[in-house]
Amino acid sequence: MDDNSANALRLTHRFAGPPALVWAVWTRPELIRSWFGSSHGFRAYDIAVDLRPGGRWSLRNVKGQITEHVSGTYHEVEPTHRLVYSYHFEGTDFFSVISVDLAPDGNGTRLHFLQTGFPDTQARREHERGWPQAIRVMGEALLAMHGVGTLWPRLPQKTDIDGVGHDLEAARKRLFEENAR
Repeated sequence: MDDNSANALRLTHRFAGPPALVWAVWTRPELIRSWFGSSHGFRAYDIAVDLRPGGRWSLRNVKGQITEHVSGTYHEVEPTHRLVYSYHFEGTDFFSVISVDLAPDGNGTRLHFLQTGFPDTQARREHERGWPQAIRVMGEALLAMHGVGTLWPRLPQKTDIDGVGHDLEAARKRLFEENAR
């Protein structure tokens, strides 16, 4: 159930994959690149993740001639369970906090998402439109990662994600084309 006040965006979603895989999609730079900014046609580059309380994250988000620098600090990091971090568009007054709670749900994972601190209603509306689309791309990534009949206990320890990257690119393209109509 989604429950959104003027300054909070709450979403729940069930992923077809275990918490470890969902966690990886939220925290591994090569996977973040596939979904971040996807609802608005942006592409993430130069992703840096220092995944520990007090650690920083940052990226450069690009769409044509538009470049956004987004960054924040991790406040809580409980692998495969909880992630809380600040979210700031550099050069703007946009500072918010995101919490991601993951719980096993049968053979999948239940996501509880909360973002607070929007500077205005328009910013919340944009994120209310964007996060469900990004979550959808994440879901497609999980399906591509665990394949038919198998469920990986964790992602393989390699930097080249083979066909998964191509599957994510195809999902991203479909999503952008749907949103452009």
